[in-house]
Amino acid sequence: MTTTRHNSLHLWDDRFLYITPAIQSGLTARSSATLLASVSGHPFTLEAVDGTRVRCTAALVGPHVSRRLDVDGCGLLSLNLDPASSAYRMLSRHLGGHGIQPLDARRFGRARDDFEPAQHGALSDRRLQVLSSKLVTSITECPELQAVIDPRIDRVLQAIRTHAGQISLRELSALAFLSPDRLTHLFAQQVGVSIKRYALWTKVRRTVQQFTARRPLTDVALVSGFTDAAHMSRTFQRYFGLSPSFLSNQVRVTADEQASHAWGRGLAH
Repeated sequence: MTTTRHNSLHLWDDRFLYITPAIQSGLTARSSATLLASVSGHPFTLEAVDGTRVRCTAALVGPHVSRRLDVDGCGLLSLNLDPASSAYRMLSRHLGGHGIQPLDARRFGRARDDFEPAQHGALSDRRLQVLSSKLVTSITECPELQAVIDPRIDRVLQAIRTHAGQISLRELSALAFLSPDRLTHLFAQQVGVSIKRYALWTKVRRTVQQFTARRPLTDVALVSGFTDAAHMSRTFQRYFGLSPSFLSNQVRVTADEQASHAWGRGLAH
């Protein structure tokens, strides 16, 4: 019996997992910490913005680190972690200041047994979520713990999500009962990215969520807080090296209930 390898995207509240048999991307960078793993165990190529190239079977890429990716048929798992998640901070600390850290996929141990089934669509959403946690803990060598965030910053995070990033610093400051300067500093300290960058990440993450349902790209852009489909497409290319039309037409997108609740709502007014 022949099984088919296809592009799939699995969404949860604080992370998403993109699985593809092959990809060649232009220069991309995004707010998430990204963990890459070869499905077959054969190496892929990562190229940094300065032209430095590494061949590896797995890698950890820090937030806002520009890179090109060439995966020629070995298959790839790309786990992207929301900046507000505990797993994001755990992996970011593990980078130790390195933008790109090559890894050996053998580090994932028995979790690698699920790589091929994941690529062939043979794992349930729950098993994929468990696999994503195993990938993180294989690197950090400690269990994922619930993030401890200042309640004021948590309110700000929720407001940014609710408004798809379309909320002013003044409004956020009032919500947190902090001055704009103090909020800006505390947010970056707690979350690891600036308010502006998290707001853009929220737009992109909301956009990704909309592809669980078939809808026109113009509608997706407006629901996600973009001015139009062209603006959304440019941002998508810069973040992922993929167009929204590719995601809509050639990727199977699924989301659990928690992700749908957190990211699937229309833009608040």
